[in-house]
Amino acid sequence: MRKTAAIRDALRRARKVLHDPIALLRTAAGADIAAQAGFLAQAAVRRTPVLLDGVVVGAAALVAEELAPGARQWWLAGHRSAEPAASLVLEHLDLEPVLDLRMRLGEGSGALTALPVVNAAVRLLAEMATFDEAGVGGGPAAEEAVGQPSAAQL
Repeated sequence: MRKTAAIRDALRRARKVLHDPIALLRTAAGADIAAQAGFLAQAAVRRTPVLLDGVVVGAAALVAEELAPGARQWWLAGHRSAEPAASLVLEHLDLEPVLDLRMRLGEGSGALTALPVVNAAVRLLAEMATFDEAGVGGGPAAEEAVGQPSAAQL
């Protein structure tokens, strides 16, 4: 009941500042979510890929995307959490999770579980890029959108 009341009260306070990400953090978030939003926004500015994990990081990511539009291009969702809000976050950010195991463990377990898959994909993309450079067929075109991470950056 206390959690429900806290969320209800935060939603009431947040209504007035929904379009101002800094005011939203100040009004309805704790220092943990504010810091995560800042880290996620800055990682995108620095062109550093991030593997997201869980609904709390998802909440921070929603605000970070407002702080640094386009930041989501630098993020991968490690997994789809069993928490209902996690699917809403992924949909809003237009992110497909690497894994969809409906995990609920926390502590970064979904991202750690997805990491070997991401590493394998990066190695495969790097090999395919080498094939393209050598003129061997089978690799993807080397065209990448500006501002999106390359295989080497992942």
